[in-house]
Amino acid sequence: MKKYINVFEQAEKHPKAKQFHEENFARIRLAEAIHRERLAQNLTMEELAEKAYLTPALVSSIENAQISTGIEIIFRIFKALGKQKIELQCV
Repeated sequence: MKKYINVFEQAEKHPKAKQFHEENFARIRLAEAIHRERLAQNLTMEELAEKAYLTPALVSSIENAQISTGIEIIFRIFKALGKQKIELQCV
């Protein structure tokens, strides 16, 4: 009888698994913080994108934690929101 290994169990043993999870959680926390602040300011994604000189699709991808982005883009979003910092809530 053929035995199947648990792929997720094997992946967790990878040396970079912890780093991968930490980076994903950081991206999610940042996405949530940007989304929360945008809503608090009653801005649409389109309005935030325009203020930050970005496309609405890019803002959507960031808010949905679908992509990682560079510090330059994050800086433009923070500036567009009038923030020097945004508090990230740890889960």
